[in-house]
Amino acid sequence: MSHQTFRHWAAAALALALSTSVIAQTDKFPNDRVMVVVPYSPGNGLDLLGREFADELQTQVGVPFVIENREGAAGVIGTQYAARAKADGHTLLFTANPPFATSPFSLDKPPYDPLTSFIPVARVGSVPLALVTAPQWPIQNVEQLKDYVKKNPGKANYASAGVGSPGQIYGEKLNQAMGTQLQDVRYRATGQALVDVMAGNVLVSIVSVTAAESHVKAGKLRMLAVGSKKRLAGFPDVPTLAEATGQKDFEAGVWYGFFAPAGTPKDRVSALYTQVAKVAASQRLQAFMARVSMVPELLDPAAFATQLAADVNSSRRLVEEAKLKPER
Repeated sequence: MSHQTFRHWAAAALALALSTSVIAQTDKFPNDRVMVVVPYSPGNGLDLLGREFADELQTQVGVPFVIENREGAAGVIGTQYAARAKADGHTLLFTANPPFATSPFSLDKPPYDPLTSFIPVARVGSVPLALVTAPQWPIQNVEQLKDYVKKNPGKANYASAGVGSPGQIYGEKLNQAMGTQLQDVRYRATGQALVDVMAGNVLVSIVSVTAAESHVKAGKLRMLAVGSKKRLAGFPDVPTLAEATGQKDFEAGVWYGFFAPAGTPKDRVSALYTQVAKVAASQRLQAFMARVSMVPELLDPAAFATQLAADVNSSRRLVEEAKLKPER
């Protein structure tokens, strides 16, 4: 091979290598800013977990993952916004159920369908709910709550974050379990509801252990029961709702997960799942979830889709049984 021919060959090889490198960089996904829509106000358990994931994803992937809080209507406003986003994998919904799969069944004109408006990306964990009241009420347990409600019907109410929210769904299940008529007092967000519960303006609320824990430890709330299968290690003296009500199947919890708008390419959903799975296994996320009483539960897109279908069916039954409808 002549020197000139070798130079041409080397130049061609270098050009091919550079071209391949550029293609590889172009094909890398995500390769641009990713918006993560959280359909609730900042500061709640879902939002805090979303921010932990976003920060770690940004470090791992090398592109910004930005939390966008779009609250209102028990998550419906932000969820609808995410459903209408461009289906290119650069907009994700990070949400909780209930109310993700519950809200549409309680509305006359559902703005999204949990099964067809989105593609599941990854379920990342869950958290049990807790029945809480303010310490100024003369109520130490569920039996005393039941007795108080029956003797004081005018003060019998519970705070929720709106139609289809966990607080309302399980507030109505609590009514069924106790045979009472606690009235639903609706708020825009869980944080607002808890403020009124702590002030004694509303009798009880069912919220995530994550949202209640610090207030319980500070003496601003009293935890009457938890919705987990077993008592929590952090609150060993607090009975489960099943124990407290005598309803053996009474569990109350919320799962958290990522979704992409319907139509997002499968290879991009797969790439996003791979990144989320790596972050979920990181020491940072494991430590955070343990600290706030969340349970890591990673499901891939296929397994998550199967579980979502089952949740949609059970949500439909729950809404029908509780006769949940929005305010007119």
